[in-house]
Amino acid sequence: MTVMVQRLVPPAAVLSERAAELPSFEEIYGTWFHEVARWVRAFGGLNGDIEDLTQEVFLVVRRKLASFDGRNLSGWLYRLAQRTVRDYRRRAWFRRVIWGQRDGQERVCVATDADPSQILERREAERALSSILSDMSDVRRTAFLLFEVEGYSGEEIAELEGIPVNTVWTRLHHARKDFLRLVQKAREEGRLS
Repeated sequence: MTVMVQRLVPPAAVLSERAAELPSFEEIYGTWFHEVARWVRAFGGLNGDIEDLTQEVFLVVRRKLASFDGRNLSGWLYRLAQRTVRDYRRRAWFRRVIWGQRDGQERVCVATDADPSQILERREAERALSSILSDMSDVRRTAFLLFEVEGYSGEEIAELEGIPVNTVWTRLHHARKDFLRLVQKAREEGRLS
C-alpha cells in the first residue's frame, strides 16, 4: 500500500516567488489602512478604539505576511479585521460581566470648542446607538454598517464576506427591520428621545 505524503511546508523557491509578488508591509499598510479601519467600525469597534484595533490588525499582518499565500489580499485583511474585532468584543463582554466595567468608562474626552451639554448629548446618543447595534446579530450588524454607514455596495460586501450577493440583501433587509425595532424599543424604554 502506497501512502501519499503531502508537503505542508512549501519549498523555499515557492516562498521566495510569493514574496516577490507580494507588496511590502509598508505598501499594504499605506494602501489598506483606511479600508481596514472602515471594516473595524462596521464590525462594531467603538469610535475611540478604531485606530487601535486597526493597528492590531496590522501587527498581525506584519507577523504573518511571510506565510501569506498572496491570493486575495483584501479578503485576508477583511478576515483579520473581523477576528480582531470579535476578540475585542469578547474581551469587552468579559470585562462587563466580571468587573462590571463598561466600554469607554475609563476614557476622558476633552473638547475645547464644544459646549459640555452638546458633548454629553453626543455621548448619550453614541451609547444608545452602540447599545442598539450590539443587540443585532454579528452578520446583520456587519451588513448594515458596511452598507448604510461605510457605503459599500452589496456586491462588494458579498466579495468581502465570501457569500452570495442575495445573502447580503437578505441580511441587510433583516438588519434594517431589527434596527428599526430596536430603535422603537429604546424609545419606549426612554433610552432615546
